[in-house]
Amino acid sequence: MTRLPRSRPHYTPRRLVRLMNLWPPLLGTGIRVQEIADDWTYARVKLLLNRVNRNQHGTAFGGSIGAMSDAFYAILLMHQLGKDYKVWDQAAQIEYVSPGVGTVYGTFRMPAEKVAEIRERCDRGEKVLEWFETDLTLRDGTVVARIRRQVYARRKPA
Repeated sequence: MTRLPRSRPHYTPRRLVRLMNLWPPLLGTGIRVQEIADDWTYARVKLLLNRVNRNQHGTAFGGSIGAMSDAFYAILLMHQLGKDYKVWDQAAQIEYVSPGVGTVYGTFRMPAEKVAEIRERCDRGEKVLEWFETDLTLRDGTVVARIRRQVYARRKPA
C-alpha cells in the first residue's frame, strides 16, 4: 500500500483565527487571537486575565504569558514560505518586567523582507535559526514581558 504524503491544510488567516480561538489550550488559558494579517506578516493576540490564569498575587500566570507567544512566529513564517519548507519553534526566552494586572496584548511581526532573506538562506541549503522579539504590554503600554522566540527553517528535501 502506498501512502500519500501528508499536506498542510490551507487555512486563510481569518479561518485560522477562528480555529485557534476554539483550540482548548488557548481557550482554556484565556488567550484570544485577535487578528492575523491577510499577508501573514503579523498576528495580534491578547490574554484575558481571569480566575483560571491568575497566580497567587492576582496577576497573569507566567505560563499563560509564555503560551501567549508560542508558535506565532513559526505560523507566520510557515505560511509565508509555503509548503516546501519546514518551520519549527526552536527556543524561547521570557523576561518578566512587571505584573500583568489586566489584559495583556502582543503583536508578533514577520516582515516580508525578513522572510525573503530566510528563504534565500534556506534555498542555499542552510538550516536557519532566527530570533524574533516583541514586548507584551497592558493596554496603557506598560511592558509586562519581553519575549524572544527562535524559529528554525529549512527547505524540505526534494
